[in-house]
Amino acid sequence: MTDFRFSPPAFCRALAVGAYLQVAWVKPARAEDHLSVKWQDYQEDDGRVRVVSKYLGGEKAITQSVALRLHGVHDTISGATPTGSNGREGDEVVLSEITDVREAGVVDLDWTNGIHKTSFQFSHSKESDFLSKGYAIYNTSEYNKRNTGVSYGISYIDDEIQPSFFAEQREKESLDGYVGISQVLDPNTVASLNFTYSKFEGYLADPYKSIASNVEVLPGFFLFQESPEHRPDERLRRIWFANVKRFFPALRASVDFDYRYFDDSWGIESHTFDFEWYQKIGDAFTLRPSYRYYTQGAADFYYTDLNGTGIDPIDPVAGQGPFYAADYRLAKMRTETYGLKGIYKFNESVSVDLSWERYEMKGRDGETLEEAFPSADILTVGGTWWF
Repeated sequence: MTDFRFSPPAFCRALAVGAYLQVAWVKPARAEDHLSVKWQDYQEDDGRVRVVSKYLGGEKAITQSVALRLHGVHDTISGATPTGSNGREGDEVVLSEITDVREAGVVDLDWTNGIHKTSFQFSHSKESDFLSKGYAIYNTSEYNKRNTGVSYGISYIDDEIQPSFFAEQREKESLDGYVGISQVLDPNTVASLNFTYSKFEGYLADPYKSIASNVEVLPGFFLFQESPEHRPDERLRRIWFANVKRFFPALRASVDFDYRYFDDSWGIESHTFDFEWYQKIGDAFTLRPSYRYYTQGAADFYYTDLNGTGIDPIDPVAGQGPFYAADYRLAKMRTETYGLKGIYKFNESVSVDLSWERYEMKGRDGETLEEAFPSADILTVGGTWWF
């Protein structure tokens, strides 16, 4: 079975259409035809989840105004992940072994007409128990002597979920709307701001997550049980994203700073700060240290277990409360990511890069067992060929 759609690091959802729209306004560093490859190893501590990913991407101009972009990824997923149960005594993190393969891809067709660039996108992702298809269209227009960019777009994703223990498949749909603006402030500074609004409907629970409870079957006699989690069948999400890029000619360096604010109808609110420093060393080498800080509040229906809540998990009705989940991803917590990347440019056509990141997640509620929150090392090797 698979249980890896929790995706702690950002790379695990890099091909999602909704996330893609949030950064669609960003111009690539080089627009020439190119081919890129990447290998990535995500390994959690204590032998938990491991994901080995292989990426292939490229861009090719078909005409002066039409370009085709292709991106594909093959993930091999294995290891063990928390089920949500804290065990019979409430003092252990229960793990479930997982293994799966995910294959995903995104196809973009870009059409440029003067100051306007319109992109049409199709995405596809498949696992043994999960199928996702996405469609998107977005546009970027440049005004004020190309110093001001205005972007907007919409995407639709259709998911099908069917683990082996489901009699029939469940469906989930999401619709994302996006609008953004970028502005050149001076010859060395660019700032941008965008907003994304999303609506999810359908089966939004994780079929592999459970929650523990002690049920009193007779006076003074309790029976331990683990029940599937029960989440709402609708979720509204809002994301504000701000970015500033600043170049320092005297230092031959630049800084890239992001802030992201997130809130949703489940009661989760989060803040993300992302800092990257690009330092040119010599003519061919660039060093990029980075730091990312993320903090979130818990979902309204997050519990470590159902003891003392008065909630009976027997025969819940889809879409109707009470709702409950013990998935640590919905808990009050924070994450920090430290990274270092080196980029070496052999010539105008070929470059390679190597990066390492340390990802650490910590609970903030004082109730969730700390062992539930993963930490991981992420090693990435890549290369790009322009032609």
